[in-house]
Amino acid sequence: MNATACKRLFLAPLLALLLASAVAEAADLVLDARLMPGGEADFPALRQEFSRLSAGRPTPGLAPARPGAGAALPGRDVLETPDFLVAAAPFGQEPLASASRIVLIGPPETLDAAVDALVGQARAHGATLVSLPVDESALEPDDAALRGADAALVLALPHLDEAAQRRLFAMLVEAGVPSMALTDARQVERGVLLSSPQALDHDAWRRAVALRLADRAAGRRPEPLDERPTLPRPWLNLETAARLDHSPSFDLLSRSRLIGEAVAPRHGPLDLERAVALALADNLGLATVRQEIQVEAFDRDLAASRYRPNLYLEATGRVIDETRARLALGQQPERLASGSAVLEQLLFSEPALAAIEIADRRDRARRAELEVESLDVALDVSAEFLDLLRLDASRKVLEADLELARAQYDRAQRGEVAGAVGRGEVARFAAELAQARERHERAVADRERLRVSLNRRLGRDPARPLEPAEPDLTRVEWLGGDARFATVLDNPARFADWQSRLVTSALRHSAELDALGELRRAAQRELVSRRRAFWLPEVGLEARYTSELSRDGAGDRAPWESSRPLVQAGVGALERLGVSLPETGRDQWSVGVSARLPLYAGGRRSIERDRSAARLEQVALEDAEARLGLEARLRAASVELLAAWRRITLRDEARGHAEEALELAGVAWREGALSQVALIDARTSARQAGLAAAEARWQALQALVHLQRALGMTPGPMTTAARDRLLAGIDSTLPSGGRR
Repeated sequence: MNATACKRLFLAPLLALLLASAVAEAADLVLDARLMPGGEADFPALRQEFSRLSAGRPTPGLAPARPGAGAALPGRDVLETPDFLVAAAPFGQEPLASASRIVLIGPPETLDAAVDALVGQARAHGATLVSLPVDESALEPDDAALRGADAALVLALPHLDEAAQRRLFAMLVEAGVPSMALTDARQVERGVLLSSPQALDHDAWRRAVALRLADRAAGRRPEPLDERPTLPRPWLNLETAARLDHSPSFDLLSRSRLIGEAVAPRHGPLDLERAVALALADNLGLATVRQEIQVEAFDRDLAASRYRPNLYLEATGRVIDETRARLALGQQPERLASGSAVLEQLLFSEPALAAIEIADRRDRARRAELEVESLDVALDVSAEFLDLLRLDASRKVLEADLELARAQYDRAQRGEVAGAVGRGEVARFAAELAQARERHERAVADRERLRVSLNRRLGRDPARPLEPAEPDLTRVEWLGGDARFATVLDNPARFADWQSRLVTSALRHSAELDALGELRRAAQRELVSRRRAFWLPEVGLEARYTSELSRDGAGDRAPWESSRPLVQAGVGALERLGVSLPETGRDQWSVGVSARLPLYAGGRRSIERDRSAARLEQVALEDAEARLGLEARLRAASVELLAAWRRITLRDEARGHAEEALELAGVAWREGALSQVALIDARTSARQAGLAAAEARWQALQALVHLQRALGMTPGPMTTAARDRLLAGIDSTLPSGGRR
């Protein structure tokens, strides 16, 4: 075969191979956009992640495919599988838990399957599930579909861009329908109220998809994409909550990632429940504590990492003296370089086990302390809110007193001109007018100072007007209309029994005691570990593989490895007799299990044991003090509540009598039958009675919010469940003096 024939024979296959390679490098990977929660909007970030994983290799392009086409990802055909929808169990979450008619919003091609997966759970919760498809040609669903809806559940909307989603969610808010994002938590940033606890971690999902695409591009078989990474906390949009006039629960606020700003209504009064919600949602101190919890969560991971295997590479270079090398018969040459791969696995360690449990206990304690601090913030805001209402009521009384003082002064001036009143009486009325003006101005200044402080706590502009809504004490959520509370007020024996029940409930549900209990159990576990450290060894496994890289100098080979014929003849004879001589330079491996028990460590173990015992005693003392303090605060708050509630009626009666006495005194003074001093005393009594009556209502509410705080309840109006807990064991149908 000549050269020309050879070229013709091999040129065509070579060109075909080169062209196929070029086409393969130029070809784009295509992916169904519905597998990304944001659709095509997620592709730029996905391409960037894909390019990062393909470092050092040609990166193919990535393009969206038509629905149902594109690169196959093992284990995942659609983003929201029926198994995921069932496992999400959204109907027990706020605000779906109390909804009877729920609208399910999603793309038309996936909505029917989602309804089939969720309709059973909806029926089990007593809710009706209504499907509402949204496609590109009809961004706004029919208003009739939302009429009567109590809540909306939103699937991923990969076919809608961000602007279209914002318009859709704004329409839901305008219709007064709270919504929950089932998969795409970023919908919360676009107007959805909150996300599901099983919402997708879109960053982790993007990395997982990019990793499978990189495997396909490299010709490897991708791993199944059968796990969905979820976000650690639900997202909550405070602006949407404000626009819906929805007050998130304390539990939801404390465990959610807060999006947007908590804004109060710009028009109309602000009630106590909304004020507490705003303070909890926008409190930097609580945000700092939440961040501390996230940072301290790494302590648990660090403690658990001790039981994970450690794999490392080791390089060793060694030089020994020539005499020793020759005597080693080739097993230890004069100069040796070796490399090793070492695997270490901890099998048992009492300190490591204790560290895992202690870190977990401390994490639980810190979360309970967060609840305590949140309740303290709610109590402080409630106290300032009620003080603001008290100052408003006092200001009205002082304004009326100022008008009366001004009227008396004017009448005295006219009497002086007529010769009926002396100059001394006019001066006395002038002094009373100045004092009334000073009292009124002081009340106004105190009110403005408190308004600025409360605005700061609520995250509002300090100069912004603040109009607090006055609670109605006759309503049942403030105990005024609850017959059980009236029964407690009327019977001292029932009050004592109720107080004992409150103490038992508070000690059982106190977050502060829960935190101390976790700290006590952590201290107990630490003490047990310190004691066991005296007799329990630490057991570990080590596997090592060593390969010689080079050997040189004296003793680099064994004497029986000499190339001399006489030596090799002797070696052969020994081998025929069954005696094998070791070879030098061969790779070595070893597997060993070791147990380590320190016998003396400079007294450190004894010191650590004694310190753990002292720490346990300290926590026990703190727990005992907290229990006594909690019981004392609860009993004092309950006594003050009942006393303040009774004072409302008594002070209202006293104010009525004082006002009647003032009116009669004014008539008598004008007729000359009463002295000026008696008239001023009557006005002073009326003013004091009015201030006392105005303060009685807010003193009762202050006692109530302190009692709620002692019981671990969020201060404010109470739901039926909260009242049942507060008044547990009280039967309003029993006759007076009867006991259960």
